[in-house]
Amino acid sequence: MLLLVALLASLEPVGAATDELSFAAPVVYQNITLVPVLTAAKGPFPSYTLLEEGLTAKTLRVRELAGSDSAASVNEVEIRNTGRESVFLLSGEMILGGKQDRILQSDAVIPPDGTWTRVPVFCVEHGRWNGSKLEFSSGGALAHGRLAEAALSGDQSKVWAEVARKNDVEGTENATGTYRRTVQDGRVRERIARHRAAIKGMLPRGRLAGFVFAVNGEVRVADLFGNPVLLDELADKLISAYVLEAVEEPTRVDAAPLAATDAAAFVSSGKKAATKREVRVGTSANIVKENDDVIANESKDLGNGGLGTRSTYVAKKKRK
Repeated sequence: MLLLVALLASLEPVGAATDELSFAAPVVYQNITLVPVLTAAKGPFPSYTLLEEGLTAKTLRVRELAGSDSAASVNEVEIRNTGRESVFLLSGEMILGGKQDRILQSDAVIPPDGTWTRVPVFCVEHGRWNGSKLEFSSGGALAHGRLAEAALSGDQSKVWAEVARKNDVEGTENATGTYRRTVQDGRVRERIARHRAAIKGMLPRGRLAGFVFAVNGEVRVADLFGNPVLLDELADKLISAYVLEAVEEPTRVDAAPLAATDAAAFVSSGKKAATKREVRVGTSANIVKENDDVIANESKDLGNGGLGTRSTYVAKKKRK
């Protein structure tokens, strides 16, 4: 407790980086370190509709290709936005239904033009390819770090393998091998909610632009937003994904928390990684980058003058 008090008392940004970002003192809870990233950007920032909002308002529809059983494809769905503003979707967001549950492969900005847009996805339900309902609902969850790493690799088999591993670890194995059994498990959700509430209560005041997340001092993921309003709306989903990864590992009392300077260095390394490919979805351009230590996706909204939406940097780990 004294350690937490000391950390929270020191909220001056440290480890200053470029792009008007600074890295604040780390927040520590059990085996989790979260380094808040602050921004000096003033805005104005564009407004987006999010997945659950659009589906609830019925201005967003997500379906198998052409809404047809025969046209459906494992690694693509279609999305249509008939609302008043663009929809922003996070890579790793889970959608349920169709012929099998999926996660979104890339960040996506879907303009409000009423046309169907093809969106790349990964299957997270290996054992099912059927269903009379060809539309999708929100899973209300985001892929944890290891699953995000598998998705960024572009390899469906790695995604299936990580879903199976996570279900096994959490004791949520099931007949169709779906990831939803983990993210909807009552015991898992209760632990996530408890951790998330504690962490949010320790975050510093100021305009947050993202987080760098570590387990037992080992950096796992950094998520940075060019739009802090968007981050504020997605913070619960992001922190929940971090916690879902962390809860499977015991707290190591000998592990030092991730330092703000090390968090900044990790992000800098990711930014310098070599570009591997570009994926465009709607008005979103995603640049996938990789080096020996990091695999990353940097997205921007070409419909808003190329404003950066999210950059996610995932540590490539040699974990067992």
